Amino acid sequence: MRSLRTFCLVVACCAGCGEAGDQAKPDPFSGPSVCSSGVIRSINESESPEMGPGRACVSCHADSNAATGENDAPIFAFAGTIYPTAHEPTDCVAPASDGAEIEITDAAGRVFEEVANRSGNFYDDPQQFSYPYRAKLRFQGRERVMLSSQVIGDCNSCHTESGAEAAPGRILLP
Repeated sequence: MRSLRTFCLVVACCAGCGEAGDQAKPDPFSGPSVCSSGVIRSINESESPEMGPGRACVSCHADSNAATGENDAPIFAFAGTIYPTAHEPTDCVAPASDGAEIEITDAAGRVFEEVANRSGNFYDDPQQFSYPYRAKLRFQGRERVMLSSQVIGDCNSCHTESGAEAAPGRILLP
């Protein structure tokens, strides 16, 4: 039973995200870990939309609110960072992803579109949002679609440098 579960996890990991119409290219998730911009943002820098690229945004904001009691850090329905390579370290700025469009379709069929900023971050806190949701990423005429529905909007909690919970690595530009 355990080997069947491991096999299913490996299959899910490999099938988690796909690039539309392009299956002949080498696996982009097989590359090394690298900060492609060469710019690491300090966690001590001031709060802004560019803060904490690669960090689990939702849980970090929730932890901050709990620690201060101020509840001034917004809690997003979904948030994450888009990177040009699959294994970028936390706090690596991703300016190459600036302008990438993420499309989230919730369980009720509502579509939410956000654009990555100069750190590669995207986020939204719509008044109405229903889990599970599906994600699609567009950049310079290319598209990458997440094949499985998700029930957690803290995208960077799974899309880590090395990947977690069946995600093969970072949210990757198509």
